[in-house]
Amino acid sequence: MSGPSPVAVEQPDSFAFAGAHADAAEKAVARYPEGRQASAVLPLLDLAQRQHGGWVPRAAIEHIAGRLGMAKIRVMEVATFYTMINLAPVGTFHLQVCGTTPCMLRGAGEVFRAIRDEVGIGPGETSGDGMFTCSEVECLGACVNAPMVQVNDDFVEDLSYENFAGVLRRLKNGGDLPVGSLAGRHSSEPEGGALTLTDVPVPVRFDPAAVYGMGNGSAPAVAAGAVDAPVRPPALDAPRGGKADPLTGIKGLGPKIESALHGIGIYHFDQIAAWTSGERQWVGDALKLGGRIERDDWGRQAAALAEAGEGGT
Repeated sequence: MSGPSPVAVEQPDSFAFAGAHADAAEKAVARYPEGRQASAVLPLLDLAQRQHGGWVPRAAIEHIAGRLGMAKIRVMEVATFYTMINLAPVGTFHLQVCGTTPCMLRGAGEVFRAIRDEVGIGPGETSGDGMFTCSEVECLGACVNAPMVQVNDDFVEDLSYENFAGVLRRLKNGGDLPVGSLAGRHSSEPEGGALTLTDVPVPVRFDPAAVYGMGNGSAPAVAAGAVDAPVRPPALDAPRGGKADPLTGIKGLGPKIESALHGIGIYHFDQIAAWTSGERQWVGDALKLGGRIERDDWGRQAAALAEAGEGGT
């Protein structure tokens, strides 16, 4: 095992943005007025890291400095300040463990222990197979769901030794990363569910037909009590028969959302078809889908696909 050094010893001879990264870099610089292009330094560092396989080489520092009219040391200052920028190669899964006070008090030490037991590495080390790098970082802003780890771009929260060890085993076996709370909490609600001084109110759903006069203008506003309260739908530990349905067959449901659904135990069309309004709302809120489930009528689509035998079982 070997850990990434502050700056990699082996470096490429040159770097230039290419393809979609070049287009994104142009747009990032164009956001700022003449003379203020240096404000784009962090977006360009992030783009360079994504293009270069998870780390920023010295040649990219020099390229960005020339692109933005900055001294190279100024770009390096930014790159070394933010833990999101890696100056040496990292594993396929970069385990950034929050070690700040709330996470440490809530069990970050057990998270480090799980990483040591399952992967064999500690902070600053990379596994021999190149799959995992472990880093201890400062507060990542998810204190209420501590302890937590950022894995690449995603947060995994409400961790324990057991559940994070399970996440690592899942990743080692080629499974998807579960995102968000592993304790089933919705957003940042208290453990055990949402609490108020009285009762949890039943949500009122937004009705654009009533507010904006869409359609025939006669649709009434949805009254409180007409929609079930958000509730997590029943989940499966694994797809039935070891094979999930191709959920991307549903219009408006792409590979990223399919992966997120797998992370909360949804693998089959009949599961989606059976969701109640409250369960649809819970999933929409949890995955930040912005009304997509209702807009594209996932329930009807899923039921039709299940009946047509489009599933994997």
